[in-house]
Amino acid sequence: MNRDRAFDIIDQLQPMAKVKGTTVAGLALAWLLQRPAVTTVIIGANKMEQLEDNLKSIDLQFTPGELEQLDKVSLLPPEYPGWMLDFTGGDRKI
Repeated sequence: MNRDRAFDIIDQLQPMAKVKGTTVAGLALAWLLQRPAVTTVIIGANKMEQLEDNLKSIDLQFTPGELEQLDKVSLLPPEYPGWMLDFTGGDRKI
């Protein structure tokens, strides 16, 4: 993931975190836990407050609109050969 995309995600999470009364880090963990492809999240903390914040993430919920917003901003561009198949097959009928 490039740096700009990561900042786009953080820019979306900041106002959500304020509304939900949590941290961006906690909200990011909650979002990852709700992703279908993610089977586990490894947390790290240097202070007890960080650990407690990380653990609270399991109780955070998103609205469908919030999830759609995060999915949109985190969408990765298609990789080869997927984009090439779409490009070359656009004029073919099945």
